[in-house]
Amino acid sequence: MPVAGIAEPAAAGCTNLDSIPIAFTIDYQSAIQGIFDNHCVACHEGNDPPAGLDLSAGGSWSHLIHVPSSQDGNFIRVIPDEPLSSLLFLKINCDTPGVGARMPRGKDPLSNDEQALILDWISEGAPPGTTDAIFRSEFELRG
Repeated sequence: MPVAGIAEPAAAGCTNLDSIPIAFTIDYQSAIQGIFDNHCVACHEGNDPPAGLDLSAGGSWSHLIHVPSSQDGNFIRVIPDEPLSSLLFLKINCDTPGVGARMPRGKDPLSNDEQALILDWISEGAPPGTTDAIFRSEFELRG
């Protein structure tokens, strides 16, 4: 669901993640930061990273949550509970994310499991610690 006054990217060429079981307990530092460390910080760290997005450990979360994209301020990098409105998810899941290009740029896309983990983390509120999806079934599928 779009946030009032905020544009929703018109994404295309998105990877279908319906067959991947939902992850219910996700630790930001080990799981999400781990993905960033393995695929993103080679470009997105330091004082002048692309799009002003530093994904290095210790600061990545604060550069994502409710932060407008520097490419287009009408788009928000991560809107907790709303992965399909979150530019971060669209950029790792769609060939045409609506703003900019699919990430990581010029490399193979993240695995479907990694994409699904980011989807689940955002869906579960995008906390800086561990998600707690206590009321969801561990055998639930996306589709």
